Amino acid sequence: MTPRTPEAGGSATPRGVAGCVLVAVEPGEGTAVVTTGRVLLAEGARLAGKLGVNLRAITWNAQAESSLEAIADGLAGSGASLRPRVILLADTDVGRQLAPMVAHRLGSGAVLGCGDVRSERRTACGASDSDGAVGREESIAFVKLVYGGWLEQEVEVAGGFTAVVALALAGLEPPADSVLSSLPIPEMLETAPSLGARARHLELVPPDARSVDLVHAKRIVAAGSGGASEKLLATVQELADLLEGSVGATRPVVDDGRLPKERLIGQTGRTVSPELYVALGISGSPHHVAGVRSANRILSINRDTRAPIFQFSDVGYVADLEDVLPALVQRIKEWRDDSGL
Repeated sequence: MTPRTPEAGGSATPRGVAGCVLVAVEPGEGTAVVTTGRVLLAEGARLAGKLGVNLRAITWNAQAESSLEAIADGLAGSGASLRPRVILLADTDVGRQLAPMVAHRLGSGAVLGCGDVRSERRTACGASDSDGAVGREESIAFVKLVYGGWLEQEVEVAGGFTAVVALALAGLEPPADSVLSSLPIPEMLETAPSLGARARHLELVPPDARSVDLVHAKRIVAAGSGGASEKLLATVQELADLLEGSVGATRPVVDDGRLPKERLIGQTGRTVSPELYVALGISGSPHHVAGVRSANRILSINRDTRAPIFQFSDVGYVADLEDVLPALVQRIKEWRDDSGL
């Protein structure tokens, strides 16, 4: 990725970017937010170890009435003074907004939705080298899925510029207590109200649950072979709509062409972490379960009492979907009507 020349008001990062990985931890309360911050710090420590540089962490006051522009100004100021190799943010709603704003101020570029970071030692001419000889530079590439997950794209930031990266953390396990105790406590970022703000927040438009990437879905209704008949699929979609959720699928359902590949969940599809995951007619193969382990709550319905999915479910029901699913949809509609929603 070749960075453009910064416009007036931007400041290019000095050549010879030195020395650290800077992790910007989004503040907030709640288990999900705290876990995300810890995982991001652990990934920052792993990257810093690969590069042989220090790890620095920074956060900001969640109660402060600072705009995102003010926070971006503060992060860019820290970047200009620390000259980090990488600034890491979580690939959340806030992180995806801040990353390009910070990159613009540093005259660099942002990588959004990064799923992995790869590194290798290279000689001056670019040939790879694994012996760790002195004088070789550690090259890093940021990997993101493209074309609906069919291909991987590697993005490298030109030498001398800070890479600003929003890292996808879905499916990553929180660090152990021993690792957590060695991670730095984030420093507080000093922000000031932006003067002459160039952006004005009008409203927050929620994504369409039918088309949103499953990685970002808050609720998912997933159909396995037992819930993907022509008759049941329409009811599955109706249930998802009632729950304001998205439809997911297992590998056999996608391979049969009953749902598109971007709906696939599992090792060869999406790794998801919704608030609620409803598994309909899903047996619970290891390939599928690997993609849903981070869900906050799993509810499953299957007529096989020995289905492995029950071992990973918070609530499980043994029932025939052709009987129970239409009844469930009807009951939710009645409750909605009675509640005036």
